[in-house]
Amino acid sequence: MKRLRKILLVDDDRITNLMHTRLIDRTGLAEEVEIETDGQAALEHLEHAQANGGVLPDLILLDINMPRMDGFEFLEAYAALPAQMTEGRKILMLSTSTLDDDRRRAEADPNVTGFMAKPLSTERLLSFLRAPGSAGQAG
Repeated sequence: MKRLRKILLVDDDRITNLMHTRLIDRTGLAEEVEIETDGQAALEHLEHAQANGGVLPDLILLDINMPRMDGFEFLEAYAALPAQMTEGRKILMLSTSTLDDDRRRAEADPNVTGFMAKPLSTERLLSFLRAPGSAGQAG
């Protein structure tokens, strides 16, 4: 599997971010992992990278429930970004929610490549990334 240049974790939970960063580091999956704690900060991160010639993430791990701007609000704003900022990016929505409505809503969004329950495991993340078109829907 090709190593990703950058993964952006978007989650307000410090422990979850630590666990997911360690998982990514152990697998050698990405050269760089960056963290933002809400959707608004993640949008600003993307816009800053684009404006300054920075590296845009290959994969965004997006939590649903966050302060200021939640995952679904992020997706609405993300859909309005220029194509050069979104093309080729994968978004894996993560949640502790067991609500089928959240899963259906995430899976209905054309920018969401997959939906998984938190916390991630190495096996589930690698399986998602190996899936054709990375459209795996592991739960």
